[in-house]
Amino acid sequence: MSLPPLPSPAVPTPPALFQSSPLFSSAHPSHTSQYLVTAYRKQHLPTTLVHSVTTSIHTSAAALLHLLALHLESALAGRLPQDLLPSVSGDRKLLAGSAAFAQTVKFSRLTKRQFRHDLRLREVAHDAYSAVEFQQDPSAPLPPHALRGTFVLVPGPHGTTTVQAVAAVDVAAAPEPDAGARPSRGAKASTASSTAQGTTALDRTSTGLPLPPDEGRVLLDDFLLLIPKLFGMFDRSSEVDEATRETLAEYFTTTTTVASEEENELIDEVVGYEEQDWERISGTVQEPVEYFQVLAKGKSMLSNFGRTKSSAGSNSDDEVEGAWGKATTNVDTSADRCLAYYWHHMSYVGNTRFEKNNGRLLKMQVDVPNSHSTFMVTSGKSPFPGVDDRVLAARWAWRREKNGDFVAGFTYKGSSELVERVIKEDERAVGCTQGTIQGFWWFTPLAANVCRATFVFQTTVGGRVPVLAMNFGVKRALVTIEELRDKYERNGKAVDAELRAEFPSPPRVSELSPAQEQVVKSCQRLEAASADVSWSPLKSPSTLVSMWSKPPTSFERGERNITIGKAECDLDAAAKDAQAWWLAFCSRDRMRINKEEKNPARLTVKESANENVVATVKSAPFPFNRREFVAMQVCASDNSNDDLLFAAESVGESVDYGTSLKAVRGKTRLFVRLRSVSPNSCTLTYFQYVDVGGLVPARVLSYQLRGAFGVVEEVRQVFDRSDEVDKLARDELAGSIEHEQQVYDEGEEALISSVQDKLGGLKEEDFKELESPDHLVKMQKAFRAGSSSVVLRGSATLDASLEECAAHELLKISRARAAINKEDEETLTWINSHHGVFRFILGLGAPGFDAREWILEHVWRKEGEDALATYYEHIPLHPHFHDSESTYAKGNSSEVIFRYERLPPLAGGIPQTRLTYTQQVDLGGAIPKSVVNNKGPERLMVVSRARMQFDKSPVIDAASILRLVTMIQSHDGDYSEREEEIMEEGQKMLGVFEQQKSKKLEMATPTTQAKMAFKDGQSHAYGWSTAVVRASPAQVLAYTWDFTKRSSIYEDDLEKTVDEDGEHNKLTYIKKKIPDPFSNRDFHTRSVWRKRGEGYTLVSAPELGDTHPITSDVVRGKYPSMLIISSTSNGFVKLEYVIQPEISGSVPLWLALSGMGSSLAYVTEIQDYFQALRGLEIWRYEDGEAIGEVLVTKTDAEKQHGKGETRAEARVRAMMEKQKGLKELGQKHEWFEALLAKVVANKLRPAGDSKAKLCNMSAKEANVIGGALASCIAANLTAPAAVDEWILRYPAMGELEQEYVWFRPMMDTIAQRLLESVSWGLKMRLYTGAGLSTMDLLSDLYMIYTYATTNQRGAALSLATMVGLCLLLQLLGVLMNARKAPKKVILREMLIVLSGMKPGIDAMRVADGNEQAAHAAISPDAELVVTRGVEMAMESIPGSILQVKTLMQAETFSKVALASIIVSALTTGFSAATISFDFDVSPQRRRDEPDFYGYIPDAASSRTLIFGCMIVNGALLLLVRSVSMALLAIVGGQWVLVYLVSDMGLYFTYKILRRDLWHWMPLEGAASVVESVLERLIAKVLVDFTGVLQFRGAGELGGCYFTFNMIMSLAASFVATHVYYASLVEDRDAVMNESVAWTIVWGLSGLWTFFQVCFLLLMKPAYRSTFFSTQSGHAWVKEKFVKGDTDELKSWTLGCNKKQWLPIRDDMKAWTLENWERWEDEQPEWFNDAFRSSVDDDMIPAESLARLKGGGERRRSSLGDVLGGSNRKVLPVGGSEN
Repeated sequence: MSLPPLPSPAVPTPPALFQSSPLFSSAHPSHTSQYLVTAYRKQHLPTTLVHSVTTSIHTSAAALLHLLALHLESALAGRLPQDLLPSVSGDRKLLAGSAAFAQTVKFSRLTKRQFRHDLRLREVAHDAYSAVEFQQDPSAPLPPHALRGTFVLVPGPHGTTTVQAVAAVDVAAAPEPDAGARPSRGAKASTASSTAQGTTALDRTSTGLPLPPDEGRVLLDDFLLLIPKLFGMFDRSSEVDEATRETLAEYFTTTTTVASEEENELIDEVVGYEEQDWERISGTVQEPVEYFQVLAKGKSMLSNFGRTKSSAGSNSDDEVEGAWGKATTNVDTSADRCLAYYWHHMSYVGNTRFEKNNGRLLKMQVDVPNSHSTFMVTSGKSPFPGVDDRVLAARWAWRREKNGDFVAGFTYKGSSELVERVIKEDERAVGCTQGTIQGFWWFTPLAANVCRATFVFQTTVGGRVPVLAMNFGVKRALVTIEELRDKYERNGKAVDAELRAEFPSPPRVSELSPAQEQVVKSCQRLEAASADVSWSPLKSPSTLVSMWSKPPTSFERGERNITIGKAECDLDAAAKDAQAWWLAFCSRDRMRINKEEKNPARLTVKESANENVVATVKSAPFPFNRREFVAMQVCASDNSNDDLLFAAESVGESVDYGTSLKAVRGKTRLFVRLRSVSPNSCTLTYFQYVDVGGLVPARVLSYQLRGAFGVVEEVRQVFDRSDEVDKLARDELAGSIEHEQQVYDEGEEALISSVQDKLGGLKEEDFKELESPDHLVKMQKAFRAGSSSVVLRGSATLDASLEECAAHELLKISRARAAINKEDEETLTWINSHHGVFRFILGLGAPGFDAREWILEHVWRKEGEDALATYYEHIPLHPHFHDSESTYAKGNSSEVIFRYERLPPLAGGIPQTRLTYTQQVDLGGAIPKSVVNNKGPERLMVVSRARMQFDKSPVIDAASILRLVTMIQSHDGDYSEREEEIMEEGQKMLGVFEQQKSKKLEMATPTTQAKMAFKDGQSHAYGWSTAVVRASPAQVLAYTWDFTKRSSIYEDDLEKTVDEDGEHNKLTYIKKKIPDPFSNRDFHTRSVWRKRGEGYTLVSAPELGDTHPITSDVVRGKYPSMLIISSTSNGFVKLEYVIQPEISGSVPLWLALSGMGSSLAYVTEIQDYFQALRGLEIWRYEDGEAIGEVLVTKTDAEKQHGKGETRAEARVRAMMEKQKGLKELGQKHEWFEALLAKVVANKLRPAGDSKAKLCNMSAKEANVIGGALASCIAANLTAPAAVDEWILRYPAMGELEQEYVWFRPMMDTIAQRLLESVSWGLKMRLYTGAGLSTMDLLSDLYMIYTYATTNQRGAALSLATMVGLCLLLQLLGVLMNARKAPKKVILREMLIVLSGMKPGIDAMRVADGNEQAAHAAISPDAELVVTRGVEMAMESIPGSILQVKTLMQAETFSKVALASIIVSALTTGFSAATISFDFDVSPQRRRDEPDFYGYIPDAASSRTLIFGCMIVNGALLLLVRSVSMALLAIVGGQWVLVYLVSDMGLYFTYKILRRDLWHWMPLEGAASVVESVLERLIAKVLVDFTGVLQFRGAGELGGCYFTFNMIMSLAASFVATHVYYASLVEDRDAVMNESVAWTIVWGLSGLWTFFQVCFLLLMKPAYRSTFFSTQSGHAWVKEKFVKGDTDELKSWTLGCNKKQWLPIRDDMKAWTLENWERWEDEQPEWFNDAFRSSVDDDMIPAESLARLKGGGERRRSSLGDVLGGSNRKVLPVGGSEN
């Protein structure tokens, strides 16, 4: 077959500009992508340069025409906003016009020039394409660099447009290029930039000379950058790729062409390679993808294929056969889509990833027309220096098999000619070594959207590569199948169901093969054995699964006698689906459970339609070994009926697990019978015999039998439809109650009369109130005189019809009820439709008391049309239950009446039913009444459960509020004189907080702020609170106006009524229960509301009324209040709530004031109510913060947590039920509640691993992930950093963050609150940091005293100087940073420094998330670094040197002193590592500076290792430097001085020569000089002695000098050691043996080098280049503004030293003036006082400046006034300061 031509762009014939010259170059400029820009061509005519760019842009041609023709000026200037796109009409006219714009081109680092273009535009219409031509405007002066060209637009598939942009410019004459000359691969073209900042423009037109060719090329490259920008604007790569694959898949399925003979031969040859002796790759047995290999073999340890960079000769004698790999997995999409995925070699997403990983290497695809073939070429970048990159080429062919399978084969054979052409003609292949590749893909459909993918391949990389390296890389080369599986992965349970639906009907037993029939008949003996022996019941872990066992039995000679088990249950599935589940041994769900149980292996060895051979290895408790089971599984249908059978029996098959699992082979035999009950249900009967082998006694195996039945409950849960089954049963029973006539016999009438007589006779006053856990359920008790019986009564209103309520209660054995009463045994037998017998066993829950058994006979009867009652009576015996066999104590009597009364429906037709439950119980035996009192509310909770089952309170309240909103919005009433007075009284209350001093109150949630104040002459306090509510003003007012809504009925409400109900005037009464010994309180209040602008004002005032006069048993209180409801700019509501409660009576003032906070939390209640109504689809960033606060706020719900439920679980469950958005999320992701519960519980424990994707998360994995957040909080300084590590660690959480904008702020809020509350969080950081700092200071003072009293006064003076200098610099830092703060704040900060707690306090502020104060020059985290740096540079490092010198010169060696030195070094290393670690893991910094921050890996284990390396590196460097410096100091102080002056002099000279001396901190005048010198000095010392990685940044040492400095520091240690021993004289003894000294220096240096290499290997490779960066500090500061893509990033530059951004001040000024008013309107978070104070007056609009000054002088942000500097000077661009 002849090779096709190399690919060329699918565009029309190029314009004439390209038709008269040979190809000059096809190289892409370095700033464009070679794949997003599909072709970049250049031609060189004698005096003209022509460049062409071709690519596909993902939008319509019409939209591009509008953008190019209408807005060319803006587009070419580099501004491409989306709003430039106008609507496109079908009949628009051709466009013509002109565009004038300036283009600034960067020719080199120091040279920029500006060009002005005056162009005439003309649109050209064509049948196949459209074009926009541009050329020099004839009316404009003709410059020598006039641009001309064409944009050609060709409509493409899937809404794309192929664009060819051709541009030409005249240049000076240049020699013809050498046709054979080609640029070397990797050569970079000159970079170009279209930004105008930085240099003075030079108008090239003034010279009247044409451009040199080199500059012309740069000009055209810069001009054509428009095309990549357009691509980025409309990028829909994933969408277009998927659409392309869909088209390919459709073609593969529908095409009628067949593969040619040559293509079939290719496929048959490579498919034959599967017949090999495959070995499973170790560690892949549990993975979704199974991997196998055949290792490379040969005569030599090196592979040598003789294929050079341009040829592929025959193999030499040393040639080895390349390794083979095989991978197989199920993919959750169709087979044709899988084939399309790999056939679409040049996808946008794949090309982008390829270029990111391999740079500008070759990748291409050449299709063969009218065939099933294509050629693919790809390259691989070598990971090792000096090793050539590789290029691989293969011919591909595909075909469809008769059974519907798709196969694609590929081989290097026949592609060598193509490779030679590519290497010769494409510069991207220059220098590459050719390898070979062959293999095939086979896709077998399993269901409509599921297929089995098999990938077999062999590759050789060419050259001489070790065989071991080739074998090691097999699995890595196979991972492409994982990309396919991950791309289409769907929910495992859904995929399992799809596969079960394709399960074929099994054959009859008689139709099985002999081997299969033998397995079935052997296993059927388990069932047959049950006929002659009775089964003993076992206690089942599930109420819906029954279990039995029988005495030990064996079936074959040599088998041990093992207890046989039996289990039965009903399945909510067809028998065929259940049988398919049993055969699918390695289904997604069963594999997930196997992993969660931590079993090492589970796999299918062989499989066919109705037979599998499977293997599993089970973990066993210590001291037993693992157990292995290998069995044949067979599905069949019974010969005699339609029952479906499943049998499994052990076989002797050997299994390849890829490694030795050291398991004992066990034996198993099981039999399952599935009997159909209905089309969607069946009955399962399960028999099992298991012998785990080894030395485990048979009696132990019998005890473990119940655990082996877990598989029965597992299959039941897979098909569980309990809610649906219960609902159908309830509906059927309700229909019977409503419509069927009932006839009662004498016995039933007698039962009703008997129960009525027993429960009657009690008066209302006989009943005493019980404390009800549910405040909407009334609970009472009454004791009969002379009897041990107690009568319990509970009542509530249910939001359902009478029939629904009765049916719910009568359905005693519903599945939902069984799930609740797991510990209680319940059985129900119906005698007829209204008469039944119910048996239940109740555990008392009191130690020493046995469980009680009751048998109740019950009858229900209607009592008119609007009432129904069910009567229960205890009977001692009943034929249906064998009382004589029971071992439970008997409850002597128990009578119950459920009475239902129909009530009028509520608005909206919601039915209402009153339930009264009355029960008489004689618990029997000597039971104290206290037990009865405690159990009473528990038994009456049946009423509460019924209420909650039908509760529609949210719907009822929402309907009421909606009605009130309509009334409020249409209200137009007049206000009386009294109403006006009430409104005025409210305004006076608000004025108290404007006139009096107030005290801030701590509220339960930060979303609410509150304060309290006293008015002169009054004893009752005023309270004020505020919050933001996500609702409209009318909705909030309606909520507060609805006085009797259910959500406002509280547990302490004894009475709540509305006496007068007007539209804007309401008189209400409420009586509150007050704890003993105080009397209850009541309040009579009149409320009035009035519209106020866009909001409302609601005022309440106390009022006496006739309806509720004051009584002696209740104290009348007063509760005046005002609620201001204001609309905010973002559509929400701001509330201001003012109250002055007077509860009167004898309550002490302090007690009354203690309740002020809870009263002011009313605004929080409103906030929570409306937050709960917001659905998931409208949640935003603010919702995440609000939900986070709700989840960490303790509630009453957790106090009533259920049995086995933690408080955190109860709180989260209540929130999931209450919050609409959380409920929707829980319905979408069932595991989300478990995740939140573990997060909120915040228990510190080792974090587990989970790689599950979002679609396949389980509750157990959610528990693991949720529980891991606590360890992340403990390991990070700030909450955002902890959450960032947590999300990066678990892929599913990353998917949640991408899907929901509110997820990250919710988790940040939760983590911050947990960090503040737990003892090991913020408090530990504060106390530990403060304690260590104080102890360090005290230990230093102690050592000073020790040195002074032991004649070491020099050491004492040195150490005292260090401590004093450290404190002095910290005090100076406080003065600089807090320059604008009040004197009280400055004094406080100075006292913190003097106490030695400064580092601990700073750490606490950072962990608490404190933002930069308005008076501060730097942020809290930067202040923390400064404090730590000063402490290490001025105290820790010199102290270490001093201690080492003292130890060396001591007469006796001290192990204690040595230990102290090592501990100090590790402590300093920890501090140095913490600085770098905390900065790098900061999410904000990673987002703002992704090129510098992010080198620490995301995996938890890698983070731990790299942090350990950083600590050890810092400690080792400090030790080796301390030893060398101590030796140098012993020689003489002048040596130390010479070294320090030389070293520092070199560093400062470097900084000065690079004009990089000024530090970035925002200081001026003398303060700037002092700070810059001190900071440079401290940073240099820290890097010299601890290697703080943070200081490799451009704003500090810079990457290149940092690396140079580290090398020089180690070299200096060797020089200092040599100097010491070279300076020794004969009469002077060395402080240590020379060999010992060199051993220490070499050893510590070697260890440091080792750990430094480990660090470099562990860090992310992309960041290694930061150690060699040459960027200066001022360039870094300017780059933050120039390249910042958000206002927040640009604003950072204004907070830096002005000397560093002085060259771009004009641009910054224009930016602030243009955007200031917008910032004032939007108020972004960064636009705070600190930012505003950093901006010079002339950079602020005049009106805004006047508002800021407020008539006075505005305070500036610089520190010039602290040390005499001036901040008023404004320098011109390019000016200098003398």
